[in-house]
Amino acid sequence: MRKNLVQSAAFLLLCSLIAAVALGRASANARPEPAPLPLRPNVVVIQTDDQDLASLRAKFRDPFDRVRRAMPKTLDLIGAKGVEFTRYYVSQPICSPSRTALLSGQYAKTSGLKRNSGPEGGWEGWQNLPVLEENLAVALDRIGYRTSHIGKFTNNYHGATTETVDTTVPPGWDQWYVPAYGNTLYYYGTMLNVNGQPAGPFGSNGYDLNGAGTDPPECTAANLNDPVPGVVCNHSTDLFSRAAVEQIEMAGDEPLYLQVDYNTPHGDHRPPIGPQPLSRHYDSALTSRMPRPPGFNETDVSDKPSFIRDAPPMSRQEIENLDTRWRKDVESLRGVDDGVGAIIEALRRSGKLANTYVFFLSDNGQFSGQHRLSIAKFLPYEPAARLPLLVRGPGIKPGSKTSELVSNIDIAPTILGLTGARLPGGFDGRSIRPFWKDTSRRTRRPLLLESYIGPNDAPADGLTSGAGASASAPPRNYFAIRAGRYKYVEYTNGERELYDLKSDPAELANRIAVPAWRPVATVLGRELDRLKGCRGATCRAATVRLPGPPVVEQANRKAGRR
Repeated sequence: MRKNLVQSAAFLLLCSLIAAVALGRASANARPEPAPLPLRPNVVVIQTDDQDLASLRAKFRDPFDRVRRAMPKTLDLIGAKGVEFTRYYVSQPICSPSRTALLSGQYAKTSGLKRNSGPEGGWEGWQNLPVLEENLAVALDRIGYRTSHIGKFTNNYHGATTETVDTTVPPGWDQWYVPAYGNTLYYYGTMLNVNGQPAGPFGSNGYDLNGAGTDPPECTAANLNDPVPGVVCNHSTDLFSRAAVEQIEMAGDEPLYLQVDYNTPHGDHRPPIGPQPLSRHYDSALTSRMPRPPGFNETDVSDKPSFIRDAPPMSRQEIENLDTRWRKDVESLRGVDDGVGAIIEALRRSGKLANTYVFFLSDNGQFSGQHRLSIAKFLPYEPAARLPLLVRGPGIKPGSKTSELVSNIDIAPTILGLTGARLPGGFDGRSIRPFWKDTSRRTRRPLLLESYIGPNDAPADGLTSGAGASASAPPRNYFAIRAGRYKYVEYTNGERELYDLKSDPAELANRIAVPAWRPVATVLGRELDRLKGCRGATCRAATVRLPGPPVVEQANRKAGRR
């Protein structure tokens, strides 16, 4: 009996060994299972219109005398969950060129899109230039991204007349929900191109500034994620926010590129009212007054260019108008903040948030009385050119900050690097990813600031101003370099400016005529000449080591003198 058991056990062991050998052979001959492809990240870009840096952290006193933040969701859900680039600049502080730089990764001098209108500007320029066929959306669409554009695209995007809708959908966009007629900057009565079909008007642009013809109280922030049946909300900010939520919900498993372009807080051409806030936020900042930034109604402008020296101090009425506009800016940005909250919530509910990069930025800023300038942009000063940039996403340390100099020409290269897409025509910018991976990292890559809109350098086609009068500003042509602690500006009429932004962030003391600063100006002038002719990698080349401030300047600073 025992012998039989031993024989049986030996037989079973032999069978097991034979089976193991056979299984090993089968495994060796079998094709290995392919490793799952890594999920390509989603990307959401949220862009405002004419939002300066200060307004991101604006505070106001509400009707109940409580001090509140204008954009708490933006700061808490993107800023505190990601990285803030504290020295982010747009290369040309004007709508269409700035937006084109974001999508192309190129300076205006490279892309050719230099103005808001005419053959080199706005929608006409887009149709005439290579950027139409080669931009970030086209590159992402090529590799299988679901590309969605919601909100403002570019200036003068309308049909044969300003009263008709342009039904063209530019290459690269799978989903298109864009204002496409005449003046798109009214907040009600919007006409849209929805995937090649006209839609609207949504409400009436004859709305009363005090509330008649505006949205009902049921149009709350909660309505963006959970619409109430039968409640119609026509304000463009809510239209765009709700459309963004729908695109996120519809995307399924496709990788998503979603760009949401609010026209807030751009004024609606009814000075001094500024933008029309959503009904739920209207007059919520009524008792507040705009903070007076450094250089407000600047007293001594003797060192400034002639166009500022010739301007009188702002009148009491101009200052009152600025206060009114600031209140409306704050109230309207509260609506954008609701949209940011709804977009983040939609990403969370759809399971996409953990694999999504969210960028929050603005196309250009505006002046609020600095250097005697009101309701203006275009110029190379900080309020117009230095803007918010917040990014959250995989691998970004929450609550981090970096002061590396970055620009809107860097956004497309960054997203290309994150997604694996390519632009054969190249770009002038670079990825900013290394600077959120290591926030202490610094380089000497300079930035070019440029302008082509003024009458003092008319283009060859005879246009004297292609800016499009979206703000009352003195159009001036210039090239400027932002490098290290300095900003150096050359206007085409021969005037120049030099600022040490480390010691003089409000740009109150132009050093260009101070003999001790001549070596700094000389070096920056040479570097600017190089940038004027740069393209691609040469735009990313580092400057020479820049000289420090003059010794006499450092001594004056220690003594507390200007």
